Amino acid sequence: MLLPPTRRLLLSRLRITTLVALGSGSLLIAPQRPASASPQFDASFMRQAPDQPADAGALALQALAAETPLAPGRYRLEVWVNLVFLAEQDVHLQKIDGHRTLRPCLNATLLRQAGLREQSLAQPLPDDDSCIDLEALAPGATTKLDSGRLRLELSIPQAFMIRQAGRMPSAEQWDYGINAAFINYQASAQMRSLAHGGSQSSQDLNLSSGLNLGPWRLRSSQSLREDEHGSRRWTHTNTYAQRDLPGSFGTLTLGETFSNSDVFRSQPFKGLQLASELGMLPDVMQNYAPIIRGVAQTRAKLEVLHNGYPIYTTYVAPGPYEIDDLAVGGGSGELEIVLTEADGQVRRFIQPYSSLSNLLREGVWRYSATFGRYNGAEDLDAPLLWQATLARGTSLNTTLYGGVQGGDYYRAATVGAARDLGTLGALSLDVTRAETDLGNTLGQVHGHSFAARYGKAFDTGTNLRFAGYRYSTEGYRDYDEAVRERNAYSAYRGSRRSRLEASAHQRLGSRSSLSFTMTQDDYWQSGQQLRQYQLQLSTSWHNVSYNLYASQSLNERSQNDRMFGLSVSLPLGFGRASSANISLQSHNGEHSQRASFSSSAMDRRLSYLASTSRDARRNQTSAFSANYRGANASLGAGYTQSDDYRTLSLNASGSLLLHESGLTLGRYLGETNALVHVPDVAGVGVKNNPESRSDSSGHMLVPYLRPYRSNLLELNTDDLGPQVHIDNGAQHLIPRRGAIVLAEFQARKVSRLILTLLQANGRPMPFGTQVNDISGTSLGVVGQAGQALLAVEDKPQTLHVRWGEANDEQCQLQIEPASMEQTQGYHQQTLNCPTT
Repeated sequence: MLLPPTRRLLLSRLRITTLVALGSGSLLIAPQRPASASPQFDASFMRQAPDQPADAGALALQALAAETPLAPGRYRLEVWVNLVFLAEQDVHLQKIDGHRTLRPCLNATLLRQAGLREQSLAQPLPDDDSCIDLEALAPGATTKLDSGRLRLELSIPQAFMIRQAGRMPSAEQWDYGINAAFINYQASAQMRSLAHGGSQSSQDLNLSSGLNLGPWRLRSSQSLREDEHGSRRWTHTNTYAQRDLPGSFGTLTLGETFSNSDVFRSQPFKGLQLASELGMLPDVMQNYAPIIRGVAQTRAKLEVLHNGYPIYTTYVAPGPYEIDDLAVGGGSGELEIVLTEADGQVRRFIQPYSSLSNLLREGVWRYSATFGRYNGAEDLDAPLLWQATLARGTSLNTTLYGGVQGGDYYRAATVGAARDLGTLGALSLDVTRAETDLGNTLGQVHGHSFAARYGKAFDTGTNLRFAGYRYSTEGYRDYDEAVRERNAYSAYRGSRRSRLEASAHQRLGSRSSLSFTMTQDDYWQSGQQLRQYQLQLSTSWHNVSYNLYASQSLNERSQNDRMFGLSVSLPLGFGRASSANISLQSHNGEHSQRASFSSSAMDRRLSYLASTSRDARRNQTSAFSANYRGANASLGAGYTQSDDYRTLSLNASGSLLLHESGLTLGRYLGETNALVHVPDVAGVGVKNNPESRSDSSGHMLVPYLRPYRSNLLELNTDDLGPQVHIDNGAQHLIPRRGAIVLAEFQARKVSRLILTLLQANGRPMPFGTQVNDISGTSLGVVGQAGQALLAVEDKPQTLHVRWGEANDEQCQLQIEPASMEQTQGYHQQTLNCPTT
């Protein structure tokens, strides 16, 4: 039989209620029994009413002694493999002679999905759906059935598993989601009154819309702006259709989007693009890490430590081994590898590593192919644009990359390599040659661009996150530079001659840090130079945070802009997340001060901020703002008053989702989202997502799921009354990128009953008496004084009460919850049970 989802939790409740009820008495296990025999309990030690037989609770003790309350049949189970969730599967549980527990019928399809490596098995997997003895097929493997949670746990030795670099759901489990249309909106309005008379107002509306149809997802962005002069402007951008390409670990995009930026600068275009999707790879394969190779003399335990902390443990067979699924942090460092042989011999060695963003793990490909027309925001022509890039992580901790790019009057090619140099850091070098036809003015020009990037973490706690330098000869142009120059674009500065960028972070003890960033650009034709430097020191003392910062920039008008500041933030002893902040700032020699107070309420859904400031001209400004994050939208308002003006601002953001069941409102949606449905139950929340609440139809939106990963959605039913019962309040969702997946939960309107059950002679029912519905589903057991706590559907029905096997030890009761007396949400009634 296939167990309906609405019964799953009742099985758990029966088990727990039985234990609680029996725990109130005194039970002794019979001391002498064979090790393989079932547990035995002496019913005479159960505390019954004075006029009850001593063995009246024997039936309840039999249920407790059973290994599982499930009957043989087919059940929907959560399947876990080596503590990793695999999937929900329909599994047949069968009774095997000589076994007290039910045995799951594992077929070849399920075991292949679990990652069983057939080459290592004692015999090949059958082609049919026959039941397989996993323990015999893979010695050391075990199965464990948790009947209370309907969970099947498989433990399989690593030697029999396909080694995957970071287990993740298989591509067959990735869900395209439902067909739906949505609109994200952000609306704002501002009204300003000037001190000398007059007023100004402006409004903005930004929309992000989408339509999901099967594997395709359509996206578009629109905006409407009305400025203070009443002028309106409507724009739309980034309209495209996209889908995953099965088997390619990539996506196909048609429409308005941006080219890949791994090799060349990203360009806006209108056309088509095929590009790799690293999100389809396991987490550990998306970021670079060195491959650890060596030779073991025996079956050995291999441990990897990073900064003294273990991050990886496995067992390797005698002979050469290769560890390619290591997950390490970015930057650089040293890995300590500890190899413990079977005879106790321990060998240690150090493997340093360093990383850059363009380093790929060995064996990983990254590719893109683009064809279309340039689609810049400027009013320029739209020349042809085509581009192809390829990168691959190779052996010796090296990544090779390159690409070609071109159009109507442009050609470019790049080749480069990135290398992990271990203790010396990580370095990448590339060179690009470009040819551009600039038309009648300059004709054909060509040039080269040379780039170098470096990164390393030093033992002193200094992390040079990246340092990059690019130098281009005078005839070199990037694609967008060529388009602007050929069209004589007025804002064109000229081709970039060089670019220097760096970012560094230094730890200063356990509470302080110093960070530095810089960028510098200069140009050939205009001679302009742009510079920006930022320095920040952060520290804390007795929960008070201090932040000292300085910045300097040189803009296109050769004007220096200098800023220095100090901010102090201290938590306050009242309210939740309340803090005060004081800041001092000097901007080009003009000094200002600001003090603010911020706090939150309603489980941080409501936040507010009050501040006052004074500038160098002694103008005083006061402001107050509040923001509320609700289930259907986020709302905000602010008021600012100074000597020269008063400003009122309003804003709202949220989403509307149209699906086959209707229209659902929610917060601003992310890239990948879920539509949760708890039929006709309002007010249900989701754990770790306090803003989400189901509407009157039971729908709610949960944004920001991780694509291609298992996302646990667990309902929070704490705020529901006793009349609502939700079965299986958790689901695992595995969406594709951009999908809107449906999570359907089963909910029932129930009546909570406290029944006092009496026998025909007026005595209370024996302790442990079982109460079932007419279909045989257990609803609970009788406790002290004949009382039973039950949850039943709110309709007339029949209960079957049984405290023994004889005909005079069972009966049927007719109940009608609506007619019972109700106290604090519980229906109460005393019923006499005539024997049959």
